[in-house]
Amino acid sequence: MQLFEVIRWGNDSDDPVTGGPNGPDTCFLVRAESVQQAAQLVDRLAAGHGERTTADAVYLLETDQSAQTEPRVLRGPYIQHAYRHGWRHWYRDDADAPWIERD
Repeated sequence: MQLFEVIRWGNDSDDPVTGGPNGPDTCFLVRAESVQQAAQLVDRLAAGHGERTTADAVYLLETDQSAQTEPRVLRGPYIQHAYRHGWRHWYRDDADAPWIERD
């Protein structure tokens, strides 16, 4: 299993200063086997709460060292600016587009 940070650009807040698509990002810490699985877990969780359901970016943080093997969202949503810190990263243009790793 791998640990990923799954990101939706911006947030769903109505705050005129910190909310919306240009505000801090909506992030989730996810344990999953693949980028696709991590994004699907977040998209399902967001849909269940009536939120926007398209993950925009996925960052590979590290290998999960725990004995747990169940894919799941470990933390989130949390609102912060998403910084890559040199991690491997994937993006997609919309929900139907493939995930593409970038340099």
